[in-house]
Amino acid sequence: MATTAREIERGIEAALTAITAQDAAAFTEATTDLAARPAEQTGLVLGAALRELLEVAHPDGLDADDIQAALARTVRATVAWLPGLDPAGFVAALTGALGVTEPDEVPPPPAVTQPAALLLVADLAAIARVPATAAVRSAFTEIERAETVEMP
Repeated sequence: MATTAREIERGIEAALTAITAQDAAAFTEATTDLAARPAEQTGLVLGAALRELLEVAHPDGLDADDIQAALARTVRATVAWLPGLDPAGFVAALTGALGVTEPDEVPPPPAVTQPAALLLVADLAAIARVPATAAVRSAFTEIERAETVEMP
């Protein structure tokens, strides 16, 4: 498990570096590597990072306009250097992180949502003025803490 967590963290960090450089080839390589890791674990980390960044970027609360702005900003910034991304992945990544998905709805596959989640993490980190890698490390710490707490 610890090895998998380190591999996921390295993959996420490689993807975030590629986003900063707007390097499509490096981003594709990093997300392909992440796709080989357990999707549920990677999704937990990305979801936790997204939630934390949303809270930091919007300390007075999050509304539909804030979500719309994050989606529009991220898609607009991404389309120039990653034109093939599916916009549905962005919506699914955000709604999944917020826990507002429909129970009967079949979400897009991780190959669609993970790249979108990474791009949203990078965007929200810039808005929140928080290093994206710090949000990812914080997500890992929170998940580890939650796993060590005994359930009553």
